[in-house]
Amino acid sequence: MTDPQLPPPGWYPEPSGAEGQRWWDGTRWTDYATPLAPPPQPVQPQYGAYAQPQPQPQPQYGAYAQQQPQYGAYASPQQPAPYGSASQTVAAGTPTDTVWIWLIIFLPLLGVLPLFFWNWRGYFERSISLDPSMSTMEQALGPYTDPWYLVLSVLGYVLYGVAVWFAYLDRATLARRGFGRTFHWAWAFLSSLVYVIGRSVVVKRQAGRGSAPMWVAIAVSAVMIVLVVAWVFVMMAEVFRMVMESVPTY
Repeated sequence: MTDPQLPPPGWYPEPSGAEGQRWWDGTRWTDYATPLAPPPQPVQPQYGAYAQPQPQPQPQYGAYAQQQPQYGAYASPQQPAPYGSASQTVAAGTPTDTVWIWLIIFLPLLGVLPLFFWNWRGYFERSISLDPSMSTMEQALGPYTDPWYLVLSVLGYVLYGVAVWFAYLDRATLARRGFGRTFHWAWAFLSSLVYVIGRSVVVKRQAGRGSAPMWVAIAVSAVMIVLVVAWVFVMMAEVFRMVMESVPTY
């Protein structure tokens, strides 16, 4: 890295004071030197005639004449490329989808579908029934020992951990494909939907595409919310009916 106080590379007058110019590579003087073009001979004007000033020829170094800054001028350091610029893009045709991102999207459905196969009516009846032969502790823990309740509880934690693991694998796959910036997999601890959305935004900034997982994940989440709300309404209506039937009439 060059010192920002040093002049940029270019041709400068000989530091020794001799005629000619020498190439400065940004850190030191090199062995490349060239003499200045000899000054033109002055034209003797005719007596009484007006002497036109002669332009001084400028030496050309190569086909491209680059304007050289003054020696000792401040060379501003190069600013880093902004986020999402060309330096952050990936090669055209680089795949943006992985099998892991799609597993993360549809994995939550495995935690919702068992609700529709759960015999919650029997679970509710056992929860409100009192067995005189059972102790107070057994009666209090009875609802939490239902097999389906335990399966749903354990399944929820397993799916949560698997989603985080899939997010780690998805990020590693994107890094191997050349994505310089990736959404960190630890965001999946907050929510798998948060990771999918953040990951899609970061990928699209570098590849120009790759937002399909985000929209599919939002659609799947909306369907899950509708299904769960409908299931809760049906369950509450049935619970209310069962409670009303259990009340003795006089």
